[in-house]
Amino acid sequence: TTDLEHQDGKPGARLCGPVFATSDLENQIIRLEGGEVYDKKHLDTPAFAPFTAAGYLMAHSGMLKEVPFDPFLPWIFMGEEIIMSSRLWTSGYDIFSPSQSVVGHWYVRRHKPKFWESVHRSFTNGVHNPLQMMVLDRIKYQLGYPEASLDMLPERSILTAVESYSMGSVRPLKRYLKLVGLNMEAKQVYSTEWCEKGYPPPGFEQYNDLYPDGIARKTFDMELHDDDGLGDDGTDAEANDDDGETEQ
Repeated sequence: TTDLEHQDGKPGARLCGPVFATSDLENQIIRLEGGEVYDKKHLDTPAFAPFTAAGYLMAHSGMLKEVPFDPFLPWIFMGEEIIMSSRLWTSGYDIFSPSQSVVGHWYVRRHKPKFWESVHRSFTNGVHNPLQMMVLDRIKYQLGYPEASLDMLPERSILTAVESYSMGSVRPLKRYLKLVGLNMEAKQVYSTEWCEKGYPPPGFEQYNDLYPDGIARKTFDMELHDDDGLGDDGTDAEANDDDGETEQ
């Protein structure tokens, strides 16, 4: 693990770069490839970030009531961070990275027990991989992967109580995916730059004064077009009738 005593006053790392997993076991779920230090000096204000980190997540305890952890994702590993990030953001939570590293862990731990071995000990050898593939369908359904749409799922029971542990209603998922540069249908990742360069994402320019060393401008088009299915205010356009009034 990192020697945290020598991190005092140094800039912290951020999770900026998602990828679609290429391993058959991970079923094209979004992977976060580890945090990197992008800032040249320590920031006084924590920078906006596109994703939460499963190993270091801090918030008011009310988060556990508003966005509770999904009990139907047993032993989830890859996929945990993208589903929690999207659920939190769509529920109105803004995500930030700490300005300084304060915790660390020994990630690889070669020759040490791993969590999937605990699954095998609890059930039977070889059960972890098929269990993970099934659970990932629940996450992919919520994120809008076309191959995990309702009519494509081999086991619909995987969606048990999913409405209680899915996206929030404050901000739309489509806006979040565009903000972080993800296209679930094409399995493409688009460069956004705001995370790497340390300034607020599009739509949050009112906070530019908190990041004087960042670039106080948009670097990619966040305008919402007809094919986004969203209105100018970011709400679901299908919920609006022709005269512009919201249906009740």
